[in-house]
Amino acid sequence: MNPTHDIAWASDHAATDPLAQSHGDPLGVLIEHLRAHPRVDAAVFLVIDPAGERMEPPTGWFGSPELRKALEAALDRPYDRSRPGLAEASLERGRPLFLPKVEAWESAPLLKRQIEARVDPARSSQVWDALRRASVIGCPVRTTLGRPMGVLIVTSTDPARALRRTDLDTVKVLADLAALARERFDLLSSEAARAREEMLLKQAAEGTAGSLEIREVEVQAVEHSLRLVDADHAALTRMGERSSRLATAASTGVALPAGQAALDAGTLAEVVRSQRTMRLEQAPYALHVPIRLGRRLFGVLSVIRIAGRAFDSREVELIQAVARMAAAAMANALDFDRERRVAQALTRGFVPASPPEVPGCEIGFLYEPAEKQVAGGDLYGSWTLPGGEVAVLVGDVAGKGVRTAALSAMARFFIEARSWDSIDPAKTLAQAGTMLSTRLPGDTFITASFGLLDAEGLLRYANAGHLRPLVLRAGGELTEAHGAGLPLGISPSPEYETHELALAPGDLVLGFTDGLVEARRGSELLGNERLQGIVRAAAGRAGDVQELVRLVHHDVREWAGGLSDDVVLLGLKRRGVGDGGAAPH
Repeated sequence: MNPTHDIAWASDHAATDPLAQSHGDPLGVLIEHLRAHPRVDAAVFLVIDPAGERMEPPTGWFGSPELRKALEAALDRPYDRSRPGLAEASLERGRPLFLPKVEAWESAPLLKRQIEARVDPARSSQVWDALRRASVIGCPVRTTLGRPMGVLIVTSTDPARALRRTDLDTVKVLADLAALARERFDLLSSEAARAREEMLLKQAAEGTAGSLEIREVEVQAVEHSLRLVDADHAALTRMGERSSRLATAASTGVALPAGQAALDAGTLAEVVRSQRTMRLEQAPYALHVPIRLGRRLFGVLSVIRIAGRAFDSREVELIQAVARMAAAAMANALDFDRERRVAQALTRGFVPASPPEVPGCEIGFLYEPAEKQVAGGDLYGSWTLPGGEVAVLVGDVAGKGVRTAALSAMARFFIEARSWDSIDPAKTLAQAGTMLSTRLPGDTFITASFGLLDAEGLLRYANAGHLRPLVLRAGGELTEAHGAGLPLGISPSPEYETHELALAPGDLVLGFTDGLVEARRGSELLGNERLQGIVRAAAGRAGDVQELVRLVHHDVREWAGGLSDDVVLLGLKRRGVGDGGAAPH
């Protein structure tokens, strides 16, 4: 046999050993079997595309460069039933084609002219000589359902080792095996592609749905779109909040060349106007998909290939799927932001922006919503009663969202309203609890710690299931206030106990909600003991009560690396002579 040249068909830039690629394709194994046949000098498996318009030879082996050139010129062309070449004659007959000698074939003149047209004139004669005395078997390859799949071409160039009719059965068996191998390979490739798509779509769904921040949703949408269809560039374009002007909100991938028309404003405006997908079929190839949910239009998701090929129908479906995910996530993010603003407005609406100025005492408070959640039901406040007493309130409604914030505002209003008729905190909470028991949903309850500080520094307070306030004495002693009771709304006739706490000048009482003490760093809970240490340290650094509550919040947030729940801190300190004034008389 002639010296062999292992060549991957039509792949001049292939690896040194192109048949190494056959390890992933069973067709390569079959070609290897033919290569071992003593009378075979070349074997090529050509795939005919489903439309019967193009031949795609994925696997081949040739005994010499001249033979490769000859077969390449003879086979590497559009499939044409009106000009029967080796592939067409083999497939259209429906049975194997056997040519003892190519030059004796009736279509040999046509084949020769085809080679001369495709090969350098200086070499065309040499290339034709490599094929004209060859014997050829062309065997049609069909799927298990009988659909044409391709052609297996086997050639021998040495007349002394010419192919025989007895070789037809061997080639036919190998052609049938090639069909099974190709079908299996295509099936596995299809399943692998489908699995990859499903994985990337799942990641896209998790990425877009995993955030309630509109900016993060935009970034996730373009990043996953780029990967899903192997695009060069992806962008998400949105209309301005106060105008219809389109602007890029997020983009990723390679930078587009200057003057690139793929993201032309007119094209994007047309997508917005029609709310229909637009695909550009000429390079640079672009696909623009409206991001919409029902009648809500959020923008346009675009993917671009600078060169290569246009986006096919499956890729259109994939980007449309990401656009739907992005639309749902953006709707959630915008609704969340709107709900968060309303909830925060309800929570803050009944509370002054700054603590009230009260002679003889100092008040500081802080309300900080959760970083990535709708505001919850934390309630707080301070007001002065007609008799001069200073009222302080800290509480919490179980739940999140606008409804919870509304219940929080209602509870605060009821407690403040009842406090004007009574200087007994227990009675105030009991009356508010009775009113709330008929108004709260069955799965909702409210905790509250409510106290009144008089001019003599006596703090009278009651607790309805809330966390006990901390008491920091001027001398440095830190304890918890006594008292407990059922949360508001559980019983229509609740009973609470009023406790008394004498505050000397410089003493501080600090109320807070569970978002502070239940802060976590990984699986580690902050807890009361660590919180008390933070409060003690902050008191030594703070110049006033307002600074103290800010420091406590800052130190807890730093320890936890962020807070996942709302936080309220309310500090009440009795002033001494050195604190700017004595208690009122």
